[in-house]
Amino acid sequence: MQSSKKRVLLNICIAAGITAVIMLMIAALFDYYFDLNDDVLMKDLLSGSYIGKPAAHNIQMLYPISALISLIYRLFRKTNVYGIFLCLCQCSCMFMILHRTINLEKDTIVKFIAVIAEVLMYIGCLTGHLIYVQYTFTVAMMAGTAAFLVITGNGKKNRALVCIILWISFLVRSEMLLLMLPIAGMAWGYRFISDFGEEKKKEIRTIYIRWALVLFTGLIICKGVDVLAYSSDRWTEFRKLFDSRTELYDYQTIPDYETNRDFYESIGLDEAEVELLFNYNFGLDEEIDSKTMLQVAEYAKSIKEETPMPQRIKAAFSKYLYRLHHFSLQESFEYPQTDAPWNIIILIMYLSICISALSRKKDSFIKIAFLTALFVVRSLLWMYILVGERDPIRITHGLMFAEMALLLGIMMNNISSNSWKVHIRTGLIFVSVISAIYVPNNMTISQMEAVDRKRVNEPYLELYEYIDDKPENFYWIDVYSSVSYSEKMFANTDNSLDNFDILGGWACKSPLQTTKLEAFGFEDIQSSLLSSNVYFVVKSEYSTDWLVSYYNNKGIDIELSEIDMVADTFKIIKVNEKR
Repeated sequence: MQSSKKRVLLNICIAAGITAVIMLMIAALFDYYFDLNDDVLMKDLLSGSYIGKPAAHNIQMLYPISALISLIYRLFRKTNVYGIFLCLCQCSCMFMILHRTINLEKDTIVKFIAVIAEVLMYIGCLTGHLIYVQYTFTVAMMAGTAAFLVITGNGKKNRALVCIILWISFLVRSEMLLLMLPIAGMAWGYRFISDFGEEKKKEIRTIYIRWALVLFTGLIICKGVDVLAYSSDRWTEFRKLFDSRTELYDYQTIPDYETNRDFYESIGLDEAEVELLFNYNFGLDEEIDSKTMLQVAEYAKSIKEETPMPQRIKAAFSKYLYRLHHFSLQESFEYPQTDAPWNIIILIMYLSICISALSRKKDSFIKIAFLTALFVVRSLLWMYILVGERDPIRITHGLMFAEMALLLGIMMNNISSNSWKVHIRTGLIFVSVISAIYVPNNMTISQMEAVDRKRVNEPYLELYEYIDDKPENFYWIDVYSSVSYSEKMFANTDNSLDNFDILGGWACKSPLQTTKLEAFGFEDIQSSLLSSNVYFVVKSEYSTDWLVSYYNNKGIDIELSEIDMVADTFKIIKVNEKR
């Protein structure tokens, strides 16, 4: 009994130690970044730097997890809780896979091979995503880990752990978890088929039905609490605007004014107001509300020259086939997109499992049928995102991580079988070799990305230092002048109220922005820009003619005075009403 406890503790320490070494190595070589501005704004909302106090309504996350993180921020005001949360989720995923692998295999040599393969996969595939952290990919890691645990675990504790992981994933990024659910569902199906072949079939069926009911009941409750939390009139109105804005900017093209003048006049928008849609500074105009945004989005969709669906499917399928076998090294962190070594590793895993299954006559048909079904499911998911033309690496790499985790679970679940051991061990060795080959490339690309981000960030850091040094003023920043900045996670954490905001973005016109305006004594953005201590920030190469035209069309004659230049990049402009 004592020996068993020592073994359990030792396995935990080994898995935790390996995970810690990986993360410490990355921390020693790189700075952690929020990959996108979305995560930066979410951090600002949760931490209180946006409205002066931690906000439980995070807009992008579901309310329960958002409220919990904001509560922790209230307890630790000077800490980057959101960044720690994302990194902790990623570390936990790596730890859980390593720990389960170490627990499963008794053969020391096989255990060593499996652990080395997993470590090299982490470094060879995940390095960039562990440095440039994004909540969408983090959710994919959690979903993939849940799939691995489903296949490799037993008992109530394992089922409860899987439910908790999937519930947290759903709360963090519900859309991504729903995209990952078919993969998790295939893992559940594999385990059900495996267990159902044993005795007590009725009992097994009852256990799995209850498991599914508990999981989906939890998801429904999470969504229900979120719906209730956003049920007020102000939040309902904003969510309509948010959905219409997403449709217009992410999936449609804004119609130009001259060609579509009649439409714009019919909904009460003039040329200067339409220009605000193009440059994303629509927060300046109070008339651009949810109804107007919906009308523009629907009109844009109605006049869009859609490629016939058969042609889109054909083009997407051709791209899908190419990405299955395109094995070149990465040239940069995201574009041009390269799926290697992910696709190579997945191919090796499929082959090793197929060969192992064929060498075992007993249930080879079931295993091959399952792999075929899994490949069909993954192909449908890929076609869905390729046809929709929304395939950033945070989604595609997320899909591949979940698939890899599932296949790894099958390999580890069968590695002790005498008829499988040789083939699985060989497959893991090949996975290790391929991963090791790509480690230098992954490190180089990550370093190139770090250098590039540092270069791009330098003028922004000067700008934000300039703004921070003048707390008596307020600064409205042109949206496209703000988008290139990527914030370091754990450098100079300051969660005090920011005396700036951007003129658009996905939090624009939300109740939270209204709270921010009220905190500085403003009624709206348009009138606030004319206040004595308010300034407009724009990159030096961008025109400001649109701003003058907008106010002139509102019957307000203004003049712009450049009062400062920051980092030879940003103009600080005073907007004055002519008397």
